[in-house]
Amino acid sequence: MASFNNSTEIDYTSYSIPLYETVTSRTIKFILLLICQLLSISCSIFLLFHFITKATLYRALHNHTIIALVIVSFFQTISDLPMSLDYLRIGQASSSIFCLMWNFFALSNYAVGIWVMTWASLERHLLIFHDHLIGTFRRKILFHYIPLIASVFIPWIYYVILIFFYPCTNYFYQTLLFCGWCCYAYNDQLVFFNWLAVGIVPTCSISLLSLGLIVRVIRQKRRVQQRINWRQHRRMIIQLLSISCLYIFFDAPTVLIGLIRLSLPTFAMDIQIQYLFYIVYLLPLLVPFICLSTLRELWSKNRTRIHPTMPFTQSHTTRRNPQTINIKSHVVQTTKL
Repeated sequence: MASFNNSTEIDYTSYSIPLYETVTSRTIKFILLLICQLLSISCSIFLLFHFITKATLYRALHNHTIIALVIVSFFQTISDLPMSLDYLRIGQASSSIFCLMWNFFALSNYAVGIWVMTWASLERHLLIFHDHLIGTFRRKILFHYIPLIASVFIPWIYYVILIFFYPCTNYFYQTLLFCGWCCYAYNDQLVFFNWLAVGIVPTCSISLLSLGLIVRVIRQKRRVQQRINWRQHRRMIIQLLSISCLYIFFDAPTVLIGLIRLSLPTFAMDIQIQYLFYIVYLLPLLVPFICLSTLRELWSKNRTRIHPTMPFTQSHTTRRNPQTINIKSHVVQTTKL
């Protein structure tokens, strides 16, 4: 039986930061990312506070994936991003443990976030067009909670095994971004599988499911016999498309570069190291703001505690102004006189 040995070593060979990465560029990236980090953390805390304290928000099924995305983005902002900021500030990693955890947080957080978004894109179809699948508690467990939990824990467990228990020895280079990756990256088949599982498949799925949702909405609205409360579901559709566009915008360039590298292995290598690896951090930084902009309950001045399944007309009749009712009654009395 083969022995499974995962160990780490620091290679002190003279590997300097690439020439296109200067002290000035690192300082600019550090300042911009730090400002965005502080703003994003504040927005995430604000959102999580309202999600926890407002029953109408955390009881709505369509908000559960949004809560998961906010939590994952918040965790990435306070775990992975600080390590990248420390690297930009100093110009090198501090230790082999730092390199190992940096790789784990960077890869696992990204994988969890994109797969939660993939499930959210599919679940919107179920909530709008197949709501009978979640009509009972047992069906909610099967078609709502289990897939959401799986999209969080399966990628996380996968990278725990891959980074901490893969049978190889890690040789980290402190001055390179992500310390030159973990030793599993020398397995071309495994790297290709990761690229498919975390890049190609979820990004294409999010794009196709979002486009399919738009097509299905247009087709169903043209059918008179379909009785779907579009005003009630409009917010869910806008919410999904807003976050989907954000993921597609930041993930598509990396996927396209990966496709081109199948023929040209060194294509855009400097651009990816200098810009794309850092631009991807804008994704978790912007997710809380996009979620906040789509939550009308937090923006409306006249918020009412309305259950999300209450019909649209009923919810608006409960918000009628009493002064308007008094004016109407006064007009009726004057006409009788």
